[in-house]
Amino acid sequence: MTNGKIIDGRYEIIEEVGRGGMAIVYLAKCLVLNRYVAIKVLRPEFRDDEDFIKRFKIEAQSAGNLTHPNIVSIYDVGNEGDVEYIIMEYVEGITLKQYLSAKGALPEKEAVDFAAQICSGLEHAHKKGIVHKDIKPENILITKEGILKITDFGIAKALNQGTITTGGLAMGSVHYFSPEQARGSYIDAKTDIYSVGVLLYEMVTGRRPFEGESAISVAMQHIDAEPVRPSLINPVVSPSLDTVILRAMQKDTLDRYQSATQMLIDLKKVSVGSGVSPVPTRKPVTPPVNPPADTTGGTAARRTGATPAGKKPVAPKGKKKNSKGDTIAIVAGIAAAVVLMITLGVLLSLLANGGGSNEIKCPDFIGKTYDEVMEITRDSRYKKLDIVLDTGYAIPEDTEGVVVKQNPKAGKSIKNSSKIRLTFGDAPAEMIEIPDVENMTEGNAIDALRDSGFKVKIEDDFSEDIAEGRVIKTSPAAGRMAESGSEVIIFVSSGAEDKYTRVPGLTGKTEEEAEKILKEADLVLGGTKAVESNKEKGTIVDQSREAGDRVEKGSEIDVEISKGPSVKPDEPNTPDEPDTPDTPSITPGNPSA
Repeated sequence: MTNGKIIDGRYEIIEEVGRGGMAIVYLAKCLVLNRYVAIKVLRPEFRDDEDFIKRFKIEAQSAGNLTHPNIVSIYDVGNEGDVEYIIMEYVEGITLKQYLSAKGALPEKEAVDFAAQICSGLEHAHKKGIVHKDIKPENILITKEGILKITDFGIAKALNQGTITTGGLAMGSVHYFSPEQARGSYIDAKTDIYSVGVLLYEMVTGRRPFEGESAISVAMQHIDAEPVRPSLINPVVSPSLDTVILRAMQKDTLDRYQSATQMLIDLKKVSVGSGVSPVPTRKPVTPPVNPPADTTGGTAARRTGATPAGKKPVAPKGKKKNSKGDTIAIVAGIAAAVVLMITLGVLLSLLANGGGSNEIKCPDFIGKTYDEVMEITRDSRYKKLDIVLDTGYAIPEDTEGVVVKQNPKAGKSIKNSSKIRLTFGDAPAEMIEIPDVENMTEGNAIDALRDSGFKVKIEDDFSEDIAEGRVIKTSPAAGRMAESGSEVIIFVSSGAEDKYTRVPGLTGKTEEEAEKILKEADLVLGGTKAVESNKEKGTIVDQSREAGDRVEKGSEIDVEISKGPSVKPDEPNTPDEPDTPDTPSITPGNPSA
């Protein structure tokens, strides 16, 4: 959709603000309610799928029944031609994914607060009978005030009703899939709880619990593998939070929190430093192994050199003290320990490098040019690597761009004669944070944005709080990351809206009617001019300001009024005049006058 396009006669497209695999999101202004909204539009490739469109509408309408501060509100669902769209609350902020990318692991207090807000929103949705099914950082928005809002209820529901299969799992979502989703089993509210557990895990450790080279491999880990305890990755994670995360991520739904409310209660306990009950499990507990029996006829204490209670130690017969021999034995023991430590160090060093001469750690080629790739392969460790394009052919010397994808991934243990496939592409654009120019003068705001590397577009808007001529806000919002050289719109205050009014349409009205209409709009009828026109005599044919223009109240609007068409010499006189066929009519400007 192009900027300026008006949807349904009331939503004016301002700019594209987001793009996903299934939909495109635009910032728009509702011309009726004078507020900003987000319009989510299905991508063109889904517009002919009637079954998908039907489910999309049903699910979006269901999500429209949700009213909660931690859920993005849906205002309307509609279509224009073959374009299906959802009108949603516009949230100024960033996604949780962007926030985590910038911040890494979050402090426990902040992570718990975020998780509690998500659970609160899900609690409301689950009570309404709606399961999200696609909780992930991309679907959580954070406002400038730190309020989290869950989005994509409608699309998540529609997609998960059959368009995603285990043969083509989306990598963006599969990291947060529940085991039952990975298996294609029955899904209920506890599916969302598992995803929140994964998300909370990532918030406090800075990484996701399961990684893999394909969606299938990640999905299988959700089914079979146990996550590393978060506190082993980040030691500052409290035991109580460990417990909450691991309980939410239990493989069996019966061992998981049974509702978002239960998880929310435990999160509140963590936030106040209270203890949380251990993770429940229905698995049988293996009994402890007893110490082995003493086959020498003695006791364990005897075999370890301990002296039984009430007994004095007895010196072995036939042995005498030998301090020199003891010294030699001690020195020999120390020497052996040193040799052992050196040997272990060498072994560990070999293991760290992938197991010695046969294995290495795959180097990192991402972001490297052709010359930089070749420089890496000159290292003796990597000379045997077979570097090829993703097509399987050798890389030509004139390859442009940088490496945007590699297989295997950097850091993976590989044979030192492995084939490395590289994909070259354009270097990613530099991402810059949009500066906060709110309340600056228009000129200063333009300078600040241009100095940061952005193009600037100016829009006028009303504001009760921001003085006329100063910046109300920007789009994208301050603090968000945007490509260097991209356009930023600044909305400049025109003052309070009641200082201005819109010019009404006056065409076809009489002078008396126009005066009345203008008065109702807080405007004044200015000069009038009679002009020749085929329009009805005495009606307005033109006005000095176009209908819809924004002007200050009290402004004068000049009009032109039809005095009828000019009368040509060969035309008969009008019926109400004397019949003088032999005398030509005289009109203003006629040379014969």
